[in-house]
Amino acid sequence: MEGPRHHYAALDGVRGFAALSVMIYHLGHWLGVPGLAVNSGLAVDLFFCLSGYVLSLSYGQRMKGPKALSTGQFFYRRLVRLMPVIIVATAIGAIYVMARGYLNGALIPHGALFLAVILALTNLPYLDAPHAIGGPQVFPLNGPQYSLFLELFINLFWWLTRRMDQRYLAPVLIVLCIPALYMYGLGGDIPGTFWIGLPRVGASFFIGVALYRFAPVVPPFLTRPYMFVLCMGGMVFLFFWPAEIPRGVVMIWIVLFSPLLVISGARVRLSPGLARLSLWGGEISYPLYALHYPVFCWVNGLFQAMTHKRMPGVEMPLIGILAVLVSFAVLKGIDEPVRAFLSRRRGHDGKPMVGPSYPVTGAAVSTPLRTER
Repeated sequence: MEGPRHHYAALDGVRGFAALSVMIYHLGHWLGVPGLAVNSGLAVDLFFCLSGYVLSLSYGQRMKGPKALSTGQFFYRRLVRLMPVIIVATAIGAIYVMARGYLNGALIPHGALFLAVILALTNLPYLDAPHAIGGPQVFPLNGPQYSLFLELFINLFWWLTRRMDQRYLAPVLIVLCIPALYMYGLGGDIPGTFWIGLPRVGASFFIGVALYRFAPVVPPFLTRPYMFVLCMGGMVFLFFWPAEIPRGVVMIWIVLFSPLLVISGARVRLSPGLARLSLWGGEISYPLYALHYPVFCWVNGLFQAMTHKRMPGVEMPLIGILAVLVSFAVLKGIDEPVRAFLSRRRGHDGKPMVGPSYPVTGAAVSTPLRTER
């Protein structure tokens, strides 16, 4: 039975705003506009924390016991959730690289391009990708995909350790990851920094797991609506601060404010109109995150070919609008139908995949798995 999703609408809204902020930052960075949403890359840590929390909500009662999912069943569900959009993004990116090479008369290493496509479709990094196809990014056809690799990696690690007591495992891993994160930084999407992302995803994901496991003992004042408003305002201020923030503030965001935003957002109730807007933002957040890079490549490439000028004031709104429209079209025309088909094929009997009930301010709420990232 589908539960009243307004209890989780706030988290969908947070996810949508974070994805939009990442796109704005990338557009400013790629088009040479300084000071624009400079710190929005921290949205990735929020995504990881949300993932740990929401997956625990959805699968917490399916980890052990007679109704437990196998590792294959769990991973299949995660692939169904993430891969349709990745496949579309890979196709758009690969066609762009071929078209650019053809129009510019440049030599495209077809073997390297083929390998990049295969690795992208299996969500694996290409550690020595040539510059001609988008290297040194480890996902040359779609740079932001590196965080989706980290997402699936930590999801699988979490599931493989499901028989361990998560109340102890999560704090231990957080304590191990946080110092490494402080010493080595957030990592990145090139070979020299890519693997540094492991403590990053480990810290935030297991903070989300800990939020779920220790939710009953969270002080009530931390989950009040005013706390959500304060944390949301802090996120906007932090993301759009025009200069890069110091690492100490980054750690405070990861350890304190991002988790507070998640746990307070899980308890807040929105008005019907705001809830509908937030739910839409949550639905489009993942395709927007995964598709805005290849959409940028096409629009920017065509714009430069026609005008031979860089005009950020024109390109940014144009790319932003088209990225949202393409993301929505892919969501409704490809992603949702494919996921529904694959879910039915695996024997879900056409019923919506719904997670366990979770007590929120006195009400039992079911969490549909489509809210997962």
